[in-house]
Amino acid sequence: MDQQKWRLFPKSEGVAPYFLLTNLVIPIYFLVQQPPNFRWLGFVLLALFAVLFRQYYFINKWGPHILITQVGVLLCLAALFHPMFAFLGFMVAGPLAKQKLPIVLSTSIGFGIGMAVIAVPYIGNAGPQLWIGLLIPVFGLCVMPYIIRAAIKVQQRNAQMRADTAERMAQQEERQRIARELHDTLGHTLSLIALKGEVVEKLVVRNPDRAILEAREIRETARSALKQMRELVTEMKFAYFVDEYHHALSLCSAADMSLKLFYQSVSTQKPVECIERGVIANIALPLNALQETIMAMCFRETVTNVVRHSGAKNCKILLEIQEGEIRVTVSDDGVGVDTDRMYTSSNGMAGLRQRLILIDGRISLTSAIGKGTDVTIHIPRVIRNEKVGTA
Repeated sequence: MDQQKWRLFPKSEGVAPYFLLTNLVIPIYFLVQQPPNFRWLGFVLLALFAVLFRQYYFINKWGPHILITQVGVLLCLAALFHPMFAFLGFMVAGPLAKQKLPIVLSTSIGFGIGMAVIAVPYIGNAGPQLWIGLLIPVFGLCVMPYIIRAAIKVQQRNAQMRADTAERMAQQEERQRIARELHDTLGHTLSLIALKGEVVEKLVVRNPDRAILEAREIRETARSALKQMRELVTEMKFAYFVDEYHHALSLCSAADMSLKLFYQSVSTQKPVECIERGVIANIALPLNALQETIMAMCFRETVTNVVRHSGAKNCKILLEIQEGEIRVTVSDDGVGVDTDRMYTSSNGMAGLRQRLILIDGRISLTSAIGKGTDVTIHIPRVIRNEKVGTA
């Protein structure tokens, strides 16, 4: 059995850990100048710090414990030798930023308090150079992790936006392909049926036998058109509301935005919050595949607009299944918009309306500057002889 090649750091991390490891040269230089008996204690602590630094990249489940121990070792070095040993905190800032916020808060606050206690004996004896120098390691562990966290979230949001843009472009290409198919195949066939219908109308009185033949050709042509339509529908890529809702959850999470879904049907007196994902999957929408696809696409674009432009902290979705229509309302507590400009500007509302017209749907918007926005998608209901799921 082949053994995995030993590596100092995972290949996926690149050269960054090796670059950070070079920071150990400075404390090694100062430890060499310490008395022999005291020197070895410093080397043991520094070696422990280096081992923990490496192990963090390989033992993920113990990551928070490793980082907290590293900070403890730093405080020991700063207390036993010199406060400036705490500059090694920059090596911990990046990994610490990837932890949960309570871990980041407790670790950075603990480090700040520890450094304040360590600096007490130097009050009145140290010059301004020491105090200015101490600001650097304090900044490294008390401020830098939050800056890195913010940068990571911006990168994640931008990546999500790029993925959404690519998917929308793919959907647009799919719609254009379908439009070309309709024009090139069904358009020609339906034009032929219309022309033959006019011929039959003229031949019914003058030449009934020929009219019968033409009518048969119309029937065969109509069957051919129906077959073409079925083939085209088979090739279409359908979208589903439940999938788009899960996508919206991920998008809002990346943007630090709360997202809640409420469900209301004819049988429920008031909206019910859908907490579990399984409940959402059990909601049966009385829509055909084309209707649900268009509704899901409009819902996705609406949520994307909320994330991009609203500046909201909370977003609420209300799914209503009523006797005459299906309504999906997306509400946010963001900056709001001028509704007059919204309907006249090229911001996507026109595109949403055009899509919904294909299924006799519509979209409505209510908003005020500083008071959030409500966008409602209305889809005519398709009556089926089936039981509608409940939340």
